[in-house]
Amino acid sequence: MRTKPFACLTIAVGVLLLGLWIAQPPATRANGEKDDEKGGHAHVPAPFEYADAHMPLSLWTDQATIARGKEIYAVRCAVCHGDSGDGKGPAGVALPLKPSDFRDKAGVAEMRDNYWIWRVSEGGQVEPFKGKGSAMPPWKGELTVQDRWAVMAYQHTFSGHQGPHVPWEHPESVVVGRDIYAMACVACHGVEGRGDGSVGPTLSPRRAPQPRDFTTGEFKFRSTPSGQLPTTADLFRTVTEGVRSSGGAMTIGLRGHRIMPSFRHMPEEQRLEVIEYVKSLNRAFWERQEIKTVNVPAPPLVTAERLARGKQLYADAECLACHGERGRGDGPSAPTLKDSRELPIAATDLTQPDRFKNGARPEDIYRTLVTGLAGTPMPSYADSLEPDQAWDLAYYTLSLSNNRRRTAETMR
Repeated sequence: MRTKPFACLTIAVGVLLLGLWIAQPPATRANGEKDDEKGGHAHVPAPFEYADAHMPLSLWTDQATIARGKEIYAVRCAVCHGDSGDGKGPAGVALPLKPSDFRDKAGVAEMRDNYWIWRVSEGGQVEPFKGKGSAMPPWKGELTVQDRWAVMAYQHTFSGHQGPHVPWEHPESVVVGRDIYAMACVACHGVEGRGDGSVGPTLSPRRAPQPRDFTTGEFKFRSTPSGQLPTTADLFRTVTEGVRSSGGAMTIGLRGHRIMPSFRHMPEEQRLEVIEYVKSLNRAFWERQEIKTVNVPAPPLVTAERLARGKQLYADAECLACHGERGRGDGPSAPTLKDSRELPIAATDLTQPDRFKNGARPEDIYRTLVTGLAGTPMPSYADSLEPDQAWDLAYYTLSLSNNRRRTAETMR
């Protein structure tokens, strides 16, 4: 009678791992190549510099913005893209990479606003457009961001789309990421991204951490101040590195004590695609007006004096209440700790840096100290520690490791 549950568990693990390792949609789909006769849209993911550049929602239908975009388009864009946006302007017909046909409703629906602002800003000076022979000039030096947004809003009218250019209006723009999510993420994070997948509860039964609910604004691993959403680069780091933590039977075999596996094996473009889909589950990513990130200065040299100051700060900041005097996660408050879901949560064992969820480099510890870990008892010390003090505490934290030699190499 005991073999049946074990067999079911084995099958479940096999299905999960199969989904994780075969998340490889066809290359042509992932790169979004379209027929060159329609302008050869290349819907590759926008780089980190532009990944969080989402156009304010109100501007897509603002008539003054559209009118301004029409003026700019007539002077700078129509010569190649045509007066009607068909990509057949007098200068465009002879180009090796045909200008986009903005009347192509299906093609335009696949374009994301961050891709669009990247394309308008950098023109054909970046890959993959440069290698395809694009002659589009970069407009970032001649047009303000507001003017580039205005051109985007006007170009959007050629295809007959109404409303803002966002994933919930244009699901085609995140279809590649949705397919990857369905294969690699849904078992833990759920169909709607609420952290309620069928496998999730077995990862760490009745305890934290549990799979992230992407529909809320609570993300632990960020380079942004406490209470704010992460950047695309933050999400990319988490997807790439996975999440280190001990868990239940379903985590056996996940390399490096990870409760969420590393997707380093997945092509970078596909990681970015699935992140765009994850962002589409939370409209707040498009509603935030400004993105601030915490500054992580260059790590200073480690000295005995710095470690001594860090030890004193460790006591003064009451780190030992949770993490214990020797950093083993056995402080007097540790048994009572709960996360925002009221689930018991363990204080991190600081003697095991290879299990730190947010990374174990000095820069990672510094970032964790100043941003905190949202939804957990770990607070942000941004308002209570000066940068040099944060480095003192970060280095002392790493000095608590059982593997002194490895930690010393990490701090170099």
